[in-house]
Amino acid sequence: MDINKYLLFVRAVDTGNLSKAAAQMNYSQTAASHMLASMEEELGQKLLYRGRNGVSLTEEGERVYPLAKEIVEREEAIRELTGEGNIYHGKIRVGVITSAAVSWMPQIFAEFRKLHPLVELIMYDALNNEIMKDWFSRDFIDCAITAEANSRTNRNEPLIKDPYYVIMPDDHMLRVHHKITPQLLTGEAFIVPSEGTSYEVGKIIRQAKGKTTQMQGFLSDQAAISMVRAGCGISIMPKLVLDAYGSKGYIRREFEPEVCRIIYFCLPAGKTIRPITKSFADFVTGWVREHGKHDRALS
Repeated sequence: MDINKYLLFVRAVDTGNLSKAAAQMNYSQTAASHMLASMEEELGQKLLYRGRNGVSLTEEGERVYPLAKEIVEREEAIRELTGEGNIYHGKIRVGVITSAAVSWMPQIFAEFRKLHPLVELIMYDALNNEIMKDWFSRDFIDCAITAEANSRTNRNEPLIKDPYYVIMPDDHMLRVHHKITPQLLTGEAFIVPSEGTSYEVGKIIRQAKGKTTQMQGFLSDQAAISMVRAGCGISIMPKLVLDAYGSKGYIRREFEPEVCRIIYFCLPAGKTIRPITKSFADFVTGWVREHGKHDRALS
């Protein structure tokens, strides 16, 4: 069977949409439909339900999908191994928290592509760490840059310490303090962005018995900062986020004692890592440690 049929099938399942899968492979919708129909005919099984909201696996498709995915991954690994010298081929699916996506990834992608022009880099921007965990569990991404380690399911390489700051409107009464202790935050109204808070920050908010702004759906970092500028409350946000969106219209203050999160590069545990993914991991680790000096790079 043509390997492209397996690849089309896998991408259709991963994206949930045959049109998107066809576009990724530069096929027309008609050609993609014929390829899947041909695959189903060859196997003698209906693999996908097709509807207005996309595609979903049939019972037979659920049994075929993991094997088809393994075939596709092995084919990509073979292409990498048969490349000349360090000329890698294939694609890398990277999950990235929003702050790192804004601050780091444009330059990382540009520089890595110069070294490996035949590699396809695909970035998925995660609004919070729960989304990242879900992507790993569904094998939707090959690696991730995230702010939460999960040693049971991932291999975690610490990159930098990213300190948290209290941010407040220009006229807030806490502006007179050069550093903020948790006690000073008692009773404050907190705006919590989608990228969330670490356990330590959540503990500070609970101890302060502060009011948290409840939003329907996700609140972006930019929206949270805008709400602070407008005087809707204060927020606790990491340096990487704040540096990505500028500092006009609000004041930032350090914590006393310091409160930090760790940014990690994560690879799935218990899975063979392809050479090109390992190369990308090494590149990102080196890049962040060189360029993240102002972000408390870890040695």
